[in-house]
Amino acid sequence: MIEFITGAVLGAGGMVAKDLLLGGKQSDTDRQQRQTEQLLSENEKLRNRNREAERRIEDLMAEIQKLTRKAKDRAVSTDDLEDELADAKRKITKLQQQNDDLMRKVQEYKSACDSYEQELSQLKR
Repeated sequence: MIEFITGAVLGAGGMVAKDLLLGGKQSDTDRQQRQTEQLLSENEKLRNRNREAERRIEDLMAEIQKLTRKAKDRAVSTDDLEDELADAKRKITKLQQQNDDLMRKVQEYKSACDSYEQELSQLKR
């Protein structure tokens, strides 16, 4: 922003120097008045641009804060979900082990029943 203001002032100064070197037909006071008006106009434009830029910066800073809060909330939510997922994985592993144990026991009981059935059928003969 400072470079822009400096450029505008140097440009206005260049215009003043040009008018002085070329020696326009206007009187010095008219020329000075016109130059002053031009400088005031440029200054007002720069002031308006500066205000607009400040407003944009404030809006962007507010947006950054809002997005930062959302990101923090999502990070917390993600951490909670990761904890729940880890718990669920542990439960699944435990349940799979229990299921395997129960399947083994069922197979043992089934073998025992088959064995008893054969024994009974031999005893009946």
